[in-house]
Amino acid sequence: MIHRPLNVQAHLAARIIGLLVVVAAAAAAAFTTSADALPLYASREGRNCISCHFDPNGSAMRNEFGFNYGKNRHSMGEEERWANVTVNPQLNDWIRLGLDTRFMYYASHEDGTSGASASTFFPMEGNLRVAIQPHDYLTIIGTHGLVVESPGFPNAYVARELYGLFHGFAKDLYLQVGRFRLPFGLRQEDHTSFTRSTLVLPYDSQKEDAGIEVGAIGNKWFGQGSFTTGGYPFSEQASTFAAKVGRASRAFQIGLSGYDETDNHLPDVYRWSLYASTTRGRFTVLGEYVADDFNPDVSRRGAFTEVVYRASRGVDLRAKLDYFGPQPGSFASQVRRYLAEVDINPMPFTDIKISYRRYNYDGSPDNDEYFAMLFIPF
Repeated sequence: MIHRPLNVQAHLAARIIGLLVVVAAAAAAAFTTSADALPLYASREGRNCISCHFDPNGSAMRNEFGFNYGKNRHSMGEEERWANVTVNPQLNDWIRLGLDTRFMYYASHEDGTSGASASTFFPMEGNLRVAIQPHDYLTIIGTHGLVVESPGFPNAYVARELYGLFHGFAKDLYLQVGRFRLPFGLRQEDHTSFTRSTLVLPYDSQKEDAGIEVGAIGNKWFGQGSFTTGGYPFSEQASTFAAKVGRASRAFQIGLSGYDETDNHLPDVYRWSLYASTTRGRFTVLGEYVADDFNPDVSRRGAFTEVVYRASRGVDLRAKLDYFGPQPGSFASQVRRYLAEVDINPMPFTDIKISYRRYNYDGSPDNDEYFAMLFIPF
């Protein structure tokens, strides 16, 4: 077994204490009960992600409120047309099931070439989830996902969330222990967005990390902090910190995140993120900026801004701009990506997305992408 020098251990202990102090301070500012996973729905309803999901960071396993919100086609009001849908994922008082599946047709074309450079069907996602609640203060969450095997893109991936969530304490405090996703930035549905990709982040935002998270999520304010391995579980180098504080309301959502990974032999790796959103009538505007330095002249950075118009219940029209800026002197190109999308929710637990994306590269031919996606979140 490899032992760290005492000064390194002391340094880690000091940072852990410091992180807990920050989270405790944020928790002290959080009051009353907590309130969807996509930032769009959170902004529309003025709530935090934990309103619809067991995970404080949103997405994945849905609670009863989140299930009903999906059943009502992402609305707080029940639809008479679907009132006869009485399916219940709650098997008994302490076991609940969940299922996600996402299937996609994808095609692309590069400027200056003839024909499609890609045209394929792709089983993008398939997750079976279970929540076990032996008593009011403990929920155990497990997820097993579809294994995608390919020699190139995308890499083989299987979701394996498994954590215990201790909750229901004073001031909305919670403790999460196990494998979970980090409390950093906006947890978007589109993991290829540059603010979620490894072009900008030093970790894979689609994969879980092992460790511990503490925080408090109240009616408006929230604070979260995690200490995790940051890599392979037997490297004996647990040294990754992530934290997020912010506010959620009907007027606006805002959050500030930080990430720091320490290695005894390499410089620290860190990122910071600032995001915000607001909903006015049928329009929702969202945006996020992620960077590794506060000086944009030397920083690697990613950003997006998105406008969504709710044409009717079950129909959203989306326009989005993603931006990637490499560090000066690197071989990477600056990229702008434009998205136009129609999101149709014709019936409960069924989403259909029709999307067009155009990549604009500095010094390289532009590229067009076309998607048709079926998403069944249950």
